[in-house]
Formats: sequence, C-alpha cells, structure tokens
Amino acid sequence: MINLNNFESYIDRIIYLRGYDYYENGHVTFVKETEKRIFVAEIEGTETYNIDVELDSNLNIVETLCDCPYDMGEYCKHQVAVFLTLKDMKSNAPGKKNPANKNTISKKPEVKHSVIRENYEPDMEQMLSIRTKEELVDFLVGIASENDEVKQRILMEFGDGDDEEEILKAISLIHTYIRNNSDRHGYVNYRETYNAVYGAELVLDKIDSAFEEGRIVHAVNLALCVVGEMVDLIQNADDSSGTIGGVIERGFILIDEITENIELSLSEKNIVFENLIKESFHKRYDGWADWRLNYLEICSRLSDTLDLRSQLEKNMTLLEKNEGTKSWSSNYFVEKVYQIRYNMILQNDGEEKAQEFIMQNLHFSSFIKMVIEQAMQRKDYDKVIKLALDGETKDKGLPGLVDRWKKYRYNAYRLSGKLDEQRGLAMDFILDGSFEFYMKLKSTYDLNEWTNVYPKIIFLLENQKKIYTDIYTRVLIEEGEKEKLLEYIKKNPSSIGFYYKHIIPEFKDEVYDLFLKHIEQTASRAGNRRDYQGVCAIIRNLKKAGGKGQALEIKQKLFTKYANRPAFRDELTRV
Repeated sequence: MINLNNFESYIDRIIYLRGYDYYENGHVTFVKETEKRIFVAEIEGTETYNIDVELDSNLNIVETLCDCPYDMGEYCKHQVAVFLTLKDMKSNAPGKKNPANKNTISKKPEVKHSVIRENYEPDMEQMLSIRTKEELVDFLVGIASENDEVKQRILMEFGDGDDEEEILKAISLIHTYIRNNSDRHGYVNYRETYNAVYGAELVLDKIDSAFEEGRIVHAVNLALCVVGEMVDLIQNADDSSGTIGGVIERGFILIDEITENIELSLSEKNIVFENLIKESFHKRYDGWADWRLNYLEICSRLSDTLDLRSQLEKNMTLLEKNEGTKSWSSNYFVEKVYQIRYNMILQNDGEEKAQEFIMQNLHFSSFIKMVIEQAMQRKDYDKVIKLALDGETKDKGLPGLVDRWKKYRYNAYRLSGKLDEQRGLAMDFILDGSFEFYMKLKSTYDLNEWTNVYPKIIFLLENQKKIYTDIYTRVLIEEGEKEKLLEYIKKNPSSIGFYYKHIIPEFKDEVYDLFLKHIEQTASRAGNRRDYQGVCAIIRNLKKAGGKGQALEIKQKLFTKYANRPAFRDELTRV
C-alpha cells in the first residue's frame, strides 16, 4: 500500500512524469470528496476519464481506479495527476507542489484545476448578526461584483421592477448558472447538471411568493419561463441523471396546481390560456411531443367557454398539421390530441356525446382499448374478441400493441370458457417467448396430461427459426430437463454462471470443465482491469459451484500465462 506523501517512489518514472505533466497543465478538472477520505476526480486527456481514490487516516491509498484502458502497470498517469492534486489539497500551503525529483522537474505551476471540498460550516447566522448594516451591504456589493451568480440572485430577490422585468431577471439568473457550469462549447456534463439547474430551481421557489401576493398570471409565467429554459438546456446537456427533466416536470406540476386549484377570473384565464398556447407552438418543443401536449391538456381544462374551446380546437388542428401524419411520433401526437378532445367533450357535453366521439374514432388504439374495457365490464366477451382482432389487424407491425390486443382476447377466451381457443393463443405467446403464458397454459392441464404436452412445446421451441433463449432454458429448469440444459450450456459456455446450480450435483464434472473453458476464453479476450475483474468473478463462481481445487489451478495457470499483465495478476491475487 502506497502513501500519498511518498507515492512517487513506487510509480514507474515515465508514468510519473506524464502524470505530473497532466497535473501541471491543469488537466485535473474536477475533484470532490464525496465521503470522508473518498474522492472522485475527472481528467481531460485524449478523452475524459474518471478516477476514484480512497485514503485512510494516515493518507495511505487504500484503493484507486481509473476507467482508462491503460494496462501496462498498476497505476496510470491519470491516477498520478490526481494523487498530486490530493497531495496539494492536504498540504498546509496550498499552491506549493513538491515533485519527487526536483532535479528533473523544477517548475512550480499555479493551480489550474477545480477542487470541491466538503467542510463543516460555522454558525453563519451568529457570525452575520453581529455585523452592522453598512458592513453587510459593503460585503454583498463586493462579492456581487466578483460573482455573477450572487449578483443575479440579489437582483432577483431584492430588485425593483414590474412582473415583466422580474421575468427578465429570472432568465438572466437561469443563464448565469448554466453558463458557469458549462464547458467551453456550452455543453453541460452530467456531473454539473445539478449545479446548472440551481438558478431555475430558485426561480421556481419564487412562484410561491407570487402566488401568495395574488399575482397568479405572473406565477404561471415564471413556471413557463423555467420550463422553456430547461427544455433548451436539455438539448445541450447530458441529463442521464434526470435532473433537468425533473425541473421541467416540477414546472408543469406547479402550472397544473395553479390552474386546477385556483378560481381564475375570466381575464386571468384568458391570459394564461393565451400564454400556454403561445409556448406550445415554440420550436424548442419539436421532438418533445409530451411536453407540448402537456400545455394543450392544461388548456383543455381551462376551456370551459365556447370561445376558449373554439380557440383550442383551432390551435390543436394547426399543431396536428404541423406534426404531419407520416411518422410514428406524429401519429402518437395526433392520437393524444384526440384524447384531449374526448376529455373536453366528456367534461363539457356529457357521457353520451363522449361515447359517440369514441365510436367515431375507433381507428385510434386508445379508443379501441376504452371500448374493449367497457365491453369487459359488461361481460360482452364476443365483442371484446372482435375488437381485439380488429386491433391486431390495424396494428400489425407494432408488436407491443398487437401483444396487448392478444392479451385482451386471451382473457375473453378464458372468462367465456373457450378453453381450446385459450390454449391455442397461449401457445402463440409461448412461441413468442412468454414464460408467463407457459405457466398459464400448464395450469389448464392436470399432471398426467401435461407430461405429454410439454415435450412437444420444447420440440417447437428448439425447431422454430427465432429462438427465445430465456423461455427455452426456463422451461427446461421448470420441467427438470437437466440433460437438455447441459447440452444448451455446452453450446453457450458463457451461460454456465447462470445455470450451473440447476445441473449440480448430477453433472458436477461437466460443470467444472465448462467453467474452465469459459474462464480461459474470457481471459484471452480481456484487455483492461474491468475485463480482468470479470474473469475473476467467473473464478469465484467456480468456487461457489464446489470447484475450489479447479479454481486454484486455473488461477495459477493464468498468473503464469499473463506474467506481463500486472493489473490482471493484481486482480487474481484478490480471488
């Protein structure tokens, strides 16, 4: 175990020099202490790499990993750069760097990387309460001149101006946080999304005060401002964490709450309606149908007058035309608009008119589904079967929808006592890979009958062109067909880790041989530390299967065979 204070002595000289060069030139762009003495870091090189480091209380490096492909030694240049950064952080004199060999490296570079450290905060309230008003004002003016985020927050919180000016301040605040957390190309990395949306969250927090002050329209406009800016952001950011999408959803929820729970005056309703419609037409929502539809759904709830209904219908028709009808997404949008129309009719004209609208639009799958469920409630199973077959024909080529119609048909057969049809449809599902329907089919037979049925199913699964591996192996396990399962594993050695438990102890020796074959094949393809960890995981499974002696033998064999791969040998020592 190496120590942060003298790790240089244990690092290959070339690697150390390259790592120091990365450190010196500011390639360490992010370091954060996520837990006590556990750090994550990011380095920009030919690509961006992530490094994890865990220290103990004596600054020993307990564990460290880098996701770069380097495999010629235990530590890479990226880890060295991060070690140097951490050493600098732990130093009592920040900014001083002491490389191991000062004769070779004599520069004292300035710190260029961004370091985030989590420290305990003092009692801020007590500290500030003893200061005079003048001191606090001077201090705030000073930091506002140095920090744009602080400046924009002060302007948003305390600045004068009307509602329109506050919207402009809100946009400026949102942009400031986005800009300060973007790279030089304006892109927001997933690590930075939480900080990038903070300005938007501050604006959403202002909605409560606007609402309490009776500025209902302004409260909606603040939410619209946030949603629009976040939709723009999500198109130039990595939102794999869902942070930006979460802020967008929060904005829509606030608009929903305001429009559903507050009695708006006619004037307020008209203005909110107009602003929502205007936003729904913005090009930023092209390709984001659900968010555009959210605006239309909110407008439909506001449309309790003939004038507003007429305006909404006119705008929905225009949006339908803009979407076209040639792609799946455009068809999805049009169908959702028809659902909005249905809800408006139900809300304003009653159930009878709404039912007429459904029957006029059975070319939409959602309306077929509604009629089927109504027929199921009435126990009109013949109608369910007919409608489900119509749906299967209409949606041919859309497996998900066809599967749904067939399930309705299956239930209608089951509930109406049509056993032969029920079993036949269950077989269709089975041959399409459904183990759930295999068990349902099995439940329709007694044990003596079933022993003659399931071998035929296995035969069909083995001989159909498209093989669904999951159901095939699950059927073999369910029926105790261990010899067939062994044959399958022999053809697919990588599956041994999943299925060995089901063929031991009867085929113990075969299991060990298959494990060894799989380990050697996987080791021959391994090229980085994660691959090596995968090989070692298979060896551990071999030990769990009872092959401790075989595991030791293959471990020693690999240790010798891959003597020039220290990272692999290191992982093998941990097995």
